[in-house]
Amino acid sequence: MCSPKCATIILIGINVIFFLLGLGIIIPGILLLVDNEAINDKIIPLFKELSLGSTNFGDLAKNLPIALISLGSLVLVISVIGLLGTCCCKIRCFLMVYAIIVIILLIGKVVVLALWYFMNDKFTTTIKDEMLKNLKAKYTNDDLTSNEISTSWNQLQLAFECCAINAVTSATNDFDNTTWQTGSPPPSTDIPISCCPGVTSSNYTAAAATNPLCPSLTTVAPSGQYSKGCYDAVKDFATKYSVAFICIGVFILLTEIAAVIFACSLCKKSKTGSLV
Repeated sequence: MCSPKCATIILIGINVIFFLLGLGIIIPGILLLVDNEAINDKIIPLFKELSLGSTNFGDLAKNLPIALISLGSLVLVISVIGLLGTCCCKIRCFLMVYAIIVIILLIGKVVVLALWYFMNDKFTTTIKDEMLKNLKAKYTNDDLTSNEISTSWNQLQLAFECCAINAVTSATNDFDNTTWQTGSPPPSTDIPISCCPGVTSSNYTAAAATNPLCPSLTTVAPSGQYSKGCYDAVKDFATKYSVAFICIGVFILLTEIAAVIFACSLCKKSKTGSLV
């Protein structure tokens, strides 16, 4: 085992890393909070329709940035406690509190990473099934005013540049069995205008699509629409953040193990009076 002086230097370094990692968690949380593409009040009503056990995807999407900012702030506080306990060696209680908190966080992160690993496939499959059911049952209007859920679907397609749940490649697509297509009178187009590049919330009623063939008539195979389905678009957006979070989480996990070892070592040395 390294000397107390060596352990002190290493633990100071670990807590500096903790401090930076805390900032690394807070910053993505802030970015998510201000990212109108993902956390959009016009899209949230749709996400609230997607059930995830006892909660829903909308609540998770709204609360995730706050949770990240809170977690990052907690890591910052822990790093300060660790630095106080390390630099002021006589404050043994700081080292003890620090070690206990880090151990609790360590256990929590192991549980979260294990749940993510074993439930990720089930989670993504559930979301896709929920999206398909909701589109079929509640997509009723190709506009931004008539129906809240239909508006949310159209806003989602505009924001994420996607069309339907699965990519639309032929006249047979996810919109076929929606209330919008089976209603009376039926629409003249096979897919909504929100699937077409060049359409925005401000020019929606003008149907100013970049490709004049989009949306195609129901008698013609769709063309010119966004090539990606909304399930893949949302999943890709989430993956962009989750990969960074998992990497940071694993790094914090390893750093926490080292922090506990050196904190306990210093705590023991301060008790025996052998701290140099």
